[in-house]
Amino acid sequence: MPSMSALAVGLVLVSAVMHATWNVLAKRSADPLAFLFAIGVAGVALYTVPALVVLQQDGLEIDGLPYLVASGFLQFVYTLTLAAAYRHGALSLAYPVARGTGVVLVPLLAIPLLGEQPTWLAFVGIATIVAGLLLINVLGARGQVAQEIERGKRGLLFAFLTGLTITVYSLIDKVGVARIHPLLYVYGIVLIEVVILGPYVLARRRTSLDNILATDRRAVVIAGLLNVSTYMIVLAALRIGGSNVGYVVPLRETSIVVATVLGVVVLHERIGWIRLAGCGCIAVGVVTIALGG
Repeated sequence: MPSMSALAVGLVLVSAVMHATWNVLAKRSADPLAFLFAIGVAGVALYTVPALVVLQQDGLEIDGLPYLVASGFLQFVYTLTLAAAYRHGALSLAYPVARGTGVVLVPLLAIPLLGEQPTWLAFVGIATIVAGLLLINVLGARGQVAQEIERGKRGLLFAFLTGLTITVYSLIDKVGVARIHPLLYVYGIVLIEVVILGPYVLARRRTSLDNILATDRRAVVIAGLLNVSTYMIVLAALRIGGSNVGYVVPLRETSIVVATVLGVVVLHERIGWIRLAGCGCIAVGVVTIALGG
């Protein structure tokens, strides 16, 4: 199997930092669901003109639309579960579970579904990531960390559901982005998500949304820009030769480590040495998968 190019690796690493950054902005919001809706609207507004330019130049392949629509619906589900995970759990706990689940499942499912064949070194990386997740969520369950996990059980459940959603839409995106330009694909996904989520947020979370737009408008614009950009960068990397989804998704999850560090530094969340070691295992596993690809 051909190895990932340096360009693809670089793109995914940049995307990882951007992804962790906007997730920190979402976590610090008083209402994560209203915030996620707001950044979706911001992303659509910011990228409307570029999307129209690309649409005029490249057109839109009809055979890619079913993948776009399916991924757009899954982004809606992802937004609901991610907001719930952040509402009920700490970023440094929920984020690794949400992102780590996809790391493990995507490479395994890509074998029968997409015909990808990970190397033995990639499988070692997957096992290392599993060990990291166990360190974070099992062996780390003592003292203050245990109390946090006890309080955040619902957060962990929603984080796992988020990870399952990530797994499914990642496999769909690998096929869909081969047919539609990455910018148009992401723009369509975010637009579908906003349209589906809009009625609920406007009816049930209007006060929270108004407060966010009044007091945190800059964060909304920044997160909206990063949200669309990071997704587009990953899809662009998937179109580069040798960039299999079973490798791109794990490599992107270096954001797990970035988000955990930001959770401690920016949000002042507690982190025990066992959980820190788990993050280290995840980082090593991600690098191993990248090298194994």
